[in-house]
Amino acid sequence: MIFRKATQEDLDFVRENPYEGVLKNYPYLQIPNENCIAIIFQDKIVGVGGLSVIWEGVGWLWLMLTADCKKDGLFGIIALSAIKDKIDELLKDNNIKRAQATVRTDFPQAIKMIEFLGFKNETPDGMEAYCPDGAKSYLYSRIL
Repeated sequence: MIFRKATQEDLDFVRENPYEGVLKNYPYLQIPNENCIAIIFQDKIVGVGGLSVIWEGVGWLWLMLTADCKKDGLFGIIALSAIKDKIDELLKDNNIKRAQATVRTDFPQAIKMIEFLGFKNETPDGMEAYCPDGAKSYLYSRIL
């Protein structure tokens, strides 16, 4: 697995080939900052993610995966461990004490993944109408 700085083309590719089809209907997405990473597995882009610093010590993580993750077993322990290590590096490099992310309540694979990454659900009842399509999301956090 290779990690490199993400480009707008990487993000556009993920949006057109998402793990979860609803991503195609989300509003236009842009690479927000220099903390965006492309994930390459077997010479294919399988994801793009990043960290946005909200204010000193607090960051918002996001990760979007492609449909190729299903075929190539990206959700295996080795791949998840590599992603976790990269997230830990981003958090350390940006002096983050609290990392947070949202996950759709109707996306069980993402829920399993974020919990594997050490995040705790702060909103067990979910946040109504949080997603662009009106779907409910959970807020997860990890305190470092």
